[in-house]
Amino acid sequence: MRPRQTSQGSDDDGNLPVFISPTELKYYADDISAHKQVVTIYNPYSYTLKYKVLCTAPRKYHVIESEGLIKSHCRIDVVIRHKEPLEESSIDKFQIQLFDHGSSAVRGHKQVISQVLPGKPMAPVPETPLQQLPSPENRVPEHNTEGGQHRMDPLVLLVAAVCGVALLLPTWQVDSSTLPPYLHLTIHQKLVVAYVLGLVTMVILHF
Repeated sequence: MRPRQTSQGSDDDGNLPVFISPTELKYYADDISAHKQVVTIYNPYSYTLKYKVLCTAPRKYHVIESEGLIKSHCRIDVVIRHKEPLEESSIDKFQIQLFDHGSSAVRGHKQVISQVLPGKPMAPVPETPLQQLPSPENRVPEHNTEGGQHRMDPLVLLVAAVCGVALLLPTWQVDSSTLPPYLHLTIHQKLVVAYVLGLVTMVILHF
C-alpha cells in the first residue's frame, strides 16, 4: 500500500503534490544564452511516475523529452528552448502533468509561466566575501560610545569630588577650626553627603 501523501507543494487542482523548479521561465530578447531554460521535475515518492509537458503555444518552443518516466526518489531536467524570433512582452503557460506508470489518469499537475522580456538580464551584484571574526583573546577592544562601552560623565566625577571635600570640612560645634563658620557642616549634613558619595561611587564602579 502506498503511503498517504501530504498536501505540501500541491497544485490548486491536482491531488498529488508536484515538485518542480523553477515555476517561472524568463527569456530575454537580446540574450541568446537565455533562449534555453531548464525545468527540474522531482519524484520524492516510492514509486515510478510518468510526466508530460503541455504548452499553450507549442509552435514557439522546442521541448526536449516532453514526456517520460521519473524513477522513485529521482529527478529529471527538461530543456525548454524558445524558438526565434522572440516576441517581446509575451506570456505563455506550461503545464507539468504526472501520471502513475502505465495509467492515463492525471494524478497531479503544476503550472509554469513563460515570459519574454526585452533587453538582457541584469548582471548579478558581486557579493562581499565572508571573513572570519577574530577570537575573543585576539580581539582589539574598541573604546567608543557605541556598542556597550560608555564614556564617564564629567558631572559624576565633579559630584564625587565635591562630596569628598565636604566630608573633610570641620563639623559644627565638634571640631575647632579657623575656617569661617559657613564652612562648618553639621553631623546631619555630613551624613547626607556621605550617602550621596556612596551612590556616586557605585555609579563610578559600574563603568
